[in-house]
Amino acid sequence: MYTLAVVALLGLGLFKVIDLLEDFVPALVRFHALVTIVLGVVVAVALDYSLFPGFKTVFREEWMSTWATGFVLAGTTSVWQALFHWLGSSEGDAPEVRHSRGNRPRIAA
Repeated sequence: MYTLAVVALLGLGLFKVIDLLEDFVPALVRFHALVTIVLGVVVAVALDYSLFPGFKTVFREEWMSTWATGFVLAGTTSVWQALFHWLGSSEGDAPEVRHSRGNRPRIAA
């Protein structure tokens, strides 16, 4: 049970880190999926975390389970995005819509 909670919260953190990166570097929006997968694998490898032993699942090599956990983390960001969209937040919108430059409010001089 704790394994799912850890993966869900790591996925939420990854979702927000990617959102922050896209705010600072708008060109990353074009590579949203690639950045998500790469950062998911990097987080799992950096933490040396695998969710599969919690489910009594064995891979042939240990690194395979860590990398697969990274792919699962990247996939959970889509779940968080859909959840935020369902709740009515702009965080659930596609990155191209959320980070467009045309919708800035203008301040009168």
